Amino acid sequence: MAELLWRTPGGPPGATGVVPLVLDDRPVVALPWAQAATARSAASAGEVALVLSDPRLTGSAWRPLVLSGRPALVEDGDGSLFTERLLDQELRKHPPSRALADSPMLRREHWWYLPRLVLVLDPVRVGGTRRREGPTDAVLAVDDGGLHVGTVRVADWEADPVPLRDAPTGVRGPAVLVGQEVSVPDVERWTVHTTTGRYADGRLADARRSGPRELEPVPGLLARVRRQWSLERACVRELRAAGHA
Repeated sequence: MAELLWRTPGGPPGATGVVPLVLDDRPVVALPWAQAATARSAASAGEVALVLSDPRLTGSAWRPLVLSGRPALVEDGDGSLFTERLLDQELRKHPPSRALADSPMLRREHWWYLPRLVLVLDPVRVGGTRRREGPTDAVLAVDDGGLHVGTVRVADWEADPVPLRDAPTGVRGPAVLVGQEVSVPDVERWTVHTTTGRYADGRLADARRSGPRELEPVPGLLARVRRQWSLERACVRELRAAGHA
């Protein structure tokens, strides 16, 4: 799993958790149409960053990276690009997708899950960052006319300003902290939380928090069914609005 971050006009960078994929040797993310607003917001930015800083669910050759570049949006309205060139990767990396698309029968039943909004980073700049070691670590993105991204350690999540260790020097501006918790190895539960504010001198001031930092509870059967229905309705709604269904 990875964090996708992008510049937004007049505010802190946008942030979301994603499954990193590769298309023609270029890093991409393939968002379901339920996340159309997120995909289009990121695509309109002049610069985005894909951050691989969490060692969970990785292999022995993994190392933390920050991949930065200009985004291009491919509206895969019929799902052909995703199905033919990206689905195998997603099924390996994201176990919940297997319940929706791991066979021809499932793909016919869940046809709405295959169309994707594919964000392609090109050209790409590769940089390093520190690996996340636990829930006190998060990814910080600061917009001071450019996107500065790296892993930091949060000394006190409840403080304001929020004190940060290993934070960048010489930059200041609107910023976001993004962290993720995931159930391993099934990835059924995936919690993404953000804290926005203004960054300067190793502190994030005017902190505004979104979402719990703890992993969501184990869902029951009814919660699982409702979650899938909600995802299906949102995907179909956005596909129809774009003229693809």
